[in-house]
Amino acid sequence: MHPAPPAGGPQPRPRITLEATTFPDPATPVPGILALEDGTLHAGRMAGALRPVVGELVFTTAATGWGEILTDPSYAGQIVVLTHPMAGSYRIAAAELESGEVHARGLVVTRLVTPPAGPGRSLEELAREADMPILTGIDTRALTLALRRGASRRGTIGPGLGVVDAERAVRRAEAAPAWESVDYVSAVATREPFHLAPDGDRHGRAVLVDYGVKRSLLRALTARGLEVIGLPPDATADAVRSAAPDLVVLSPGPGDPARMGAQIATAGQLAADAGTGGAPVLGICLGHQLLALSTGARTRRLPVGHHGGNHAVRELSSGRVDIGAHNHEIEVVDGPALVAAGYRVSHRDLNDGTVEGLVHASGRIASVQFHPEGAPGPIDAARIFDLAVTQALS
Repeated sequence: MHPAPPAGGPQPRPRITLEATTFPDPATPVPGILALEDGTLHAGRMAGALRPVVGELVFTTAATGWGEILTDPSYAGQIVVLTHPMAGSYRIAAAELESGEVHARGLVVTRLVTPPAGPGRSLEELAREADMPILTGIDTRALTLALRRGASRRGTIGPGLGVVDAERAVRRAEAAPAWESVDYVSAVATREPFHLAPDGDRHGRAVLVDYGVKRSLLRALTARGLEVIGLPPDATADAVRSAAPDLVVLSPGPGDPARMGAQIATAGQLAADAGTGGAPVLGICLGHQLLALSTGARTRRLPVGHHGGNHAVRELSSGRVDIGAHNHEIEVVDGPALVAAGYRVSHRDLNDGTVEGLVHASGRIASVQFHPEGAPGPIDAARIFDLAVTQALS
């Protein structure tokens, strides 16, 4: 639903209300709205938690993997729009969850399906347990096209048109903090060091700085015989060194890396160690961005973020194309600072040319913007871990 443009100059936004003023029983359809800060409104029905939330809208092209998406710490502060028209057709096993809680603020879908009874949770059950709202009945492909064309990203979903009037919802969207202004890392990352044993024989130790790591990434390391020592996001280079790493991993995480001055400095110190014979460094997603920023390179917000399990990336040295999982709003800007620091671009996105990987001339530092651990999404690029482990143990 879109308000008509005003005639004859600026006019107050119309107040839109319906009759209902109380929540019906959860089994009864509840009207809901998506309101964007520019006044755009979309009417639908509520599922999951019956409460309003605010956040930045992002769309994902993933057709499955809803449990992984909602529990991925990198979606903190965001309302996720599913472009695939149907969601919820299977039950979600606990092993599929990427963390101990749902981090996405909300979910917008076209059609929410109730799967057959059985083990695991339905998508709606997962949302309800996490007190996360779902808005259904929205043409998410049309909404995605609007987002691709530059529509406002700050928005709110919640009970509306009778429970919360639309004008108040727009005001709530306008008042939402900008995504890049919030420190989400400190809310999702570990506060204390942790230890994971390798699967089977121990071949070495990875020290991982946790900015919001996914369980699937930890499994990718332990499955390769690495003991993992996880450190909080404020860990210093000295703290990493004292853990005696064979490999340093800078993890994925949410938010804008440009605001993380201390972590940028630490990434630079660890890269300097690696370049002179210290433990090699692997940066993934946010870790990739921090390494780039430590050289003096820039990052910037993408016009259209990359979210989904079907993005194509070309490895420039071999020409190999991998289809894999992406989840990032920020890109590294290629430029002279990277070259001066000894880096070259190793991977690029085939759709928009985004820098998707870097490698250092020493051969001891590599980073990727995408997620070689997949989950959800193909694991075409899982060999990134094999290469890193080989380098660490050689």
